[in-house]
Amino acid sequence: MSIDHFDITKTTDIIRKIIEEILNTNQYRLEHIDKWTRQIVDSCQRSLFEIQNSFKTIITAMIIPKTNENIHMSNACLWDFAADGSTIIKWENDSMYCVVSAFALSSSSITTQLTIT
Repeated sequence: MSIDHFDITKTTDIIRKIIEEILNTNQYRLEHIDKWTRQIVDSCQRSLFEIQNSFKTIITAMIIPKTNENIHMSNACLWDFAADGSTIIKWENDSMYCVVSAFALSSSSITTQLTIT
């Protein structure tokens, strides 16, 4: 199934489910972070391509241990607001945080505008 605009609700739901399936009740362990982030990014790419194959997607994933430190993250995009979109999903359990960013850029986008999210 292909759509011609970014569906933020469906995308967010899909990514949240993938994070839950991969991290579930795991505890933060440094030796597993590379594997988990790769699994999250690969699964998100495959799943989003199935529903939005007319889009170019960019997925990033970050897993960090829970500490008293703050996390700051920002993204910038140049795109067509009518078709393209992005979402940031934050997930946590008692030992770690996971943040996944997804950007979907329509292959048919012609006009562009600058946005900072």
